[in-house]
Amino acid sequence: MKKTLLALFLLLLLVNLFAFSSSRKLKPLHDATVLLELKTSFSDPHGVLSSWDPDISSNHCSWLGVSCNSDLRVVSLILDGTRLGGEISPAVGSLSEIRVLSLAFNNLGGQVPNEIWGLKKLKSLDLQGNDDLRVPRFSPNAVRKLTSLEEGEDQEESPTTSSDKTGLYPIEIASIVSASVIVFVLLVLVVLFIYTRKRKRNSQVQVIEPKEIKVFVDTGVPLTYESVVRATGYFSNSNCIGHGGFGSTYRAEVSPNSVFAVKRLSVGRFQGDQQFHAEISALEMVRHPNLVMLVGYHASETEMFLIYNYLSGGNLEDFIKERSKPALDWKILHKIALDVARALAYLHEQCSPKVLHRDIKPSNILLDEGYNASLSDFGLSKLLGASQSHVTTGVAGTFGYVAPEYAMTCRVSEKADVYSYGIVILELISDKRALDPSFSSHENGFNIVSWAHMMLSQGKAKEVFTKGLWENGPQDDLVEVLHLALKCTVDSLSIRPTMKQAVKQLKRIHPSRL
Repeated sequence: MKKTLLALFLLLLLVNLFAFSSSRKLKPLHDATVLLELKTSFSDPHGVLSSWDPDISSNHCSWLGVSCNSDLRVVSLILDGTRLGGEISPAVGSLSEIRVLSLAFNNLGGQVPNEIWGLKKLKSLDLQGNDDLRVPRFSPNAVRKLTSLEEGEDQEESPTTSSDKTGLYPIEIASIVSASVIVFVLLVLVVLFIYTRKRKRNSQVQVIEPKEIKVFVDTGVPLTYESVVRATGYFSNSNCIGHGGFGSTYRAEVSPNSVFAVKRLSVGRFQGDQQFHAEISALEMVRHPNLVMLVGYHASETEMFLIYNYLSGGNLEDFIKERSKPALDWKILHKIALDVARALAYLHEQCSPKVLHRDIKPSNILLDEGYNASLSDFGLSKLLGASQSHVTTGVAGTFGYVAPEYAMTCRVSEKADVYSYGIVILELISDKRALDPSFSSHENGFNIVSWAHMMLSQGKAKEVFTKGLWENGPQDDLVEVLHLALKCTVDSLSIRPTMKQAVKQLKRIHPSRL
């Protein structure tokens, strides 16, 4: 049986070389170049591919419908229902890492390029709903490799019944027919052989998964995959409200009174890991007034995103940069500092097991219209660490906010969060950033902590505070908060306070007496 299969397989190769010798392989292209060639071959009357522009975003992985792995190679391209016309460019054959290609329910026409069948890693292909698109009825490569194939209704007739339409010469027809017969026989034998030896384990990639959303709370409006993605403008740049290490965040107005923040994660980082689902489900139980509420999530091989409660006041980073009148109001600054401290104390003291944030910075602190602060992205560092074992640094966080012992040993504790919190407080009360450009004239390693200590040692404490804040006072409270921030950032872990202690110290300060 094995010798017969081998002989048939070799014969198949020889016939295919003769019958399809005219087919050409594409030269390797950069994935961004391939995407731009695809864009050129499509007609886009509604401008849904406007983000596919290097002048707008040089990172092709952030373009609409594109997901990449950690090497910035395209692993999925999903443009369902985007009303694209035109044809599919043969350049698609250069997307050698792509696993999922979905162009369903568009207005595409022409012949599906043979180059698609040469994509060795392609597992899911969905072309249904394109009435003018001609798809070969029988492709051995597709049958062999694809675990999910949705071709649509308008399939091209078998070459054996359409010679008049194709204009093929008899010898070409004979070659194709011979190849088809051999492939058919080979497939029958392979199926019989596999059946007698018991079927091997099914591929981990499943047929196109239902596009469902897991919702944790009552939102007052039904949340479906289609409604959420549509509300983001299909993840358009115009709705993007932030970029971070875990992905980009988009504003999604599902209905006039229902607005959410959708954080789109890179599929290549997680690969549908079951631990991802378990960890996200565990975060459902993490609830606190000063934590951004996780409303739900979607996770499949082709797309992953988290749905959060939307806060209209922006993030603390922009709040500090603008330094408008509220940013000079000590009552508001004190409230923000206390809100964040309470959120961290809850994660460290009241969650079991404790949750370490590991990426505390102003851009991860969100504000509502009343300047109530909420901490976002909690628990995501653990997700990334659990799913992406090839992280070279071993450290989650942002340079300038990472505790020195964490950066040196890769061992993290709640005291690393305390250090990052201290840096945020120093930025909140001063005009300096964690690694301010003005520090470049000092020795290597000089940061906002070094600068604040230098100001205190020179008797210039008031110069630490942003203009107008010191003058408005009360100065005793400001100095006390400065000392708390510096205590949070000392090298000795035993001296650094816990976040519970920081909350107690902040509560002893009463800005209401101003």
